[in-house]
Amino acid sequence: MMSSPIFIVLEGIDGSGKTTAISKIGEYLESLGRKVMITMEPTKGAIGKLVAETDDLTPESEALLFTADRACHTKEISECLEAGYDVICDRYFASTLAYQSASGLDRDWLYSINSKVIREPDVHILLDVDPEISLTRVGKRGEKVSRFEKLDYLRKVRDSYLGIAKAYGLTVLDASRNEDDVLMDIIGMIDRRI
Repeated sequence: MMSSPIFIVLEGIDGSGKTTAISKIGEYLESLGRKVMITMEPTKGAIGKLVAETDDLTPESEALLFTADRACHTKEISECLEAGYDVICDRYFASTLAYQSASGLDRDWLYSINSKVIREPDVHILLDVDPEISLTRVGKRGEKVSRFEKLDYLRKVRDSYLGIAKAYGLTVLDASRNEDDVLMDIIGMIDRRI
């Protein structure tokens, strides 16, 4: 008998291995005969596109737009779970707390505006990596560096993520290790849940 669908979230700075792990987790769950939906934040919806494409937002307006995008996204996630899909998400509310608090916003305020629109993940993992390693990985992919990917800022984001993990119960995995070892740790957590 198949267990209920689960909501899995991987958090971390760019270059932490989220995209690679999410793809492999999806393949693993599908190999078990489970239906899978992979998603990300910001979304590709109208609000998500607005926040991703606008460079002159204040930290407060950016946080509110991320939260508005998340409100729509959470509805979509809930509908997929109700339809029997496991949902794997590349970032969720902890990313707003980490990035926006690293920009100087109050983490409690950020959580309060998000608390009304989030769904608690069944498996919530922070892939932790030193920002110097993450930027090297992003550079090797040949991707354009976003406005968020500055070393000093990413150090603040990482510190914020680690505090959030402790406060909100995210599992922290050392993502500087071999990607297969990290993946096996994640799959072990998922197996215990399903």
